[in-house]
Amino acid sequence: MREKFEKIPPPLQKQIIMRCGAALVSLLLMVVSLLLEGNLYLSLSVLLFFAFYGFSALQLLYRAVTDQIVVIRGHCTGLEKTPMRRRIKTLYLWSDPHTVIAGRLRNVDEGDIITVYTATGTPVYENEGCQQLSTYLAIDILKGRGSK
Repeated sequence: MREKFEKIPPPLQKQIIMRCGAALVSLLLMVVSLLLEGNLYLSLSVLLFFAFYGFSALQLLYRAVTDQIVVIRGHCTGLEKTPMRRRIKTLYLWSDPHTVIAGRLRNVDEGDIITVYTATGTPVYENEGCQQLSTYLAIDILKGRGSK
């Protein structure tokens, strides 16, 4: 299993490890709350967090091992930012032959090479001549390596 995990791209590995960590922290909190408080309802609510994060990690691991991941690689051609706080609202990614729109990112500049990992069944919508991703699993950003 270790060999299969090492074949998974590093951004997906990081997501799997973070989700497993959240599941373990939730399990630890459940045990602590059960021992200290003795309240079964509080422990069950934390157990739900454990189940959610554990299932999420296992689902992502299964998709990555069985190659149910689509990799989209391109360079950032434009950014739309929010008016007040100047956070990135929309990212335009040129991946031949399409422009792909992804949202809600940080620390991205025009010209950066971006790799987006998404599941095979992720919906892609047509929006003003661009392909818009509804969600993604992980992202990898290589700063300043693309052409502007």
